[in-house]
Amino acid sequence: MFKTKLTTTYSFAKLNRSIGKIIRESVDELGEVGENILKQRIDSKLQPPLSPFTLKMRRKGIGWGGAKVPATNDDTPLKQTGSLYKSLNYIKKDQTIKMNSYGKIHNDGFTGKSGFKVPARKFLGLEDDNTFKTIGLAVATKSIQRKLQKAFKK
Repeated sequence: MFKTKLTTTYSFAKLNRSIGKIIRESVDELGEVGENILKQRIDSKLQPPLSPFTLKMRRKGIGWGGAKVPATNDDTPLKQTGSLYKSLNYIKKDQTIKMNSYGKIHNDGFTGKSGFKVPARKFLGLEDDNTFKTIGLAVATKSIQRKLQKAFKK
C-alpha cells in the first residue's frame, strides 16, 4: 500500500485578502509615473516655443497680468515661476493627479484679454501617450506580478 501526501505552496485565501491592497498600490505607482511623465513633458520644452515678447517679459521679471515674478532667462514654456510644475502632484488619498487650475487652460490654448492668442501646449492626456503606456505597463506589470506571487505563496 502506498501513502500519498499532497502539500500546496500557494494560498488562494491569502491572495484574496491581499488583492485590494495590491490594486491600490499599483494605482499609486501608476499615478506617480503619470506625474513624472507630465513633468518630463514640460521639461522637454513644449512646442511652439515662447514668443520674443514673452521671453522679454521673463527677463524683466513680469508675469501674467503684469505680476512681478523673479526674472529668468529660462525659455521653457509653462515654467516661468515653476508654480504649475510644482503643483503637478499625485495624491494617494484621491488617486488623482492634481495641478493648478490654469494648467488645463494652457494645455488647450486660449485668447487673452487684449486679443492675443496663447497656443496650446499639450502636456496632459496620458491616455493617448505611448510613453505612459510603455513605462506604465512596465512598472505595473513588474510590480503587480511580484506582489501577486508574494501574496499567493503560503
